[in-house]
Amino acid sequence: MADEMNNLSEEAQSLARVPLFKRLEPHELEHLAEEVDQVNYQAGETIFHEHDHGDALYILEEGTVRIWIMDEDVHEVTLAELKPGDFFGELAVLDRGERSSSATAITDIHLHRLSSDDFQQFLIDHPDASIDVICEIAARMRQTNLLVTQRAARNINVEMEQKATIGQRVADKVASFGGSWTFIIIYLSFLVSWMAFNTFVLVRYGQGKDGAQFDPYPYILLNLMLSMTAALQAPIIMMSQNRAAEKDRLAAEQDFKVNLKSELMLEELIRKQRERDAQIDELTRALAALKRDKPTH
Repeated sequence: MADEMNNLSEEAQSLARVPLFKRLEPHELEHLAEEVDQVNYQAGETIFHEHDHGDALYILEEGTVRIWIMDEDVHEVTLAELKPGDFFGELAVLDRGERSSSATAITDIHLHRLSSDDFQQFLIDHPDASIDVICEIAARMRQTNLLVTQRAARNINVEMEQKATIGQRVADKVASFGGSWTFIIIYLSFLVSWMAFNTFVLVRYGQGKDGAQFDPYPYILLNLMLSMTAALQAPIIMMSQNRAAEKDRLAAEQDFKVNLKSELMLEELIRKQRERDAQIDELTRALAALKRDKPTH
């Protein structure tokens, strides 16, 4: 068996490393290699978009892929990050419908692409692989069920505060204070006091030709302090802005989870209502039948 695997073509050996094809015999791998296309994407490229026609299944061999959707607020919500050996795009291939999400390459990736017809024929010819596909789909459904059964409403601000490091807390405080009127008034007061003290007070009451000025006009020391303050304050404010962007991303994902849970609950209520309506109709028909069959005295 090992010798047969070594004699396989490069594409067939590549397919043999994919868990989905681990049950195939060497000759089956060679046959599949003839049907599978090898495709590459660079980091940041989109493999397919949501609502595209599902014409192929993709198996990831190298790199990382992000599966995501766009919520109602036009925010990207990441559903999963796939690693080598994972496959995606199977739902649209099985029902020949539209893509339910988008896929983007996080890093440079290498993919095996199997067309819709070839994939369905592959499942018919290899029932064991069909079981693997079903198990993978079931695992993803369990993950979705776990998502909607957990409490969706969370306070993002509280969670961010609990996970914040000391440096992040300091950056938030500095950015908050630096963007307030209190800081502006204190800073202007300091500047005016500094210039007035060196220009009027020390010149008038100090000793020497120009008094006792330690930072005479044009206030070189003051300019140095202002430059250092701006140089330190800018990266701290950027750190705080990055945390704000991260908070917005988490809030968008939170909105998606809440909406998803609400939609599923609504669908479940509608389904139960339909079942009740059907039961009531059946009981009504049964009562009507009993009345017709009841003998009259």
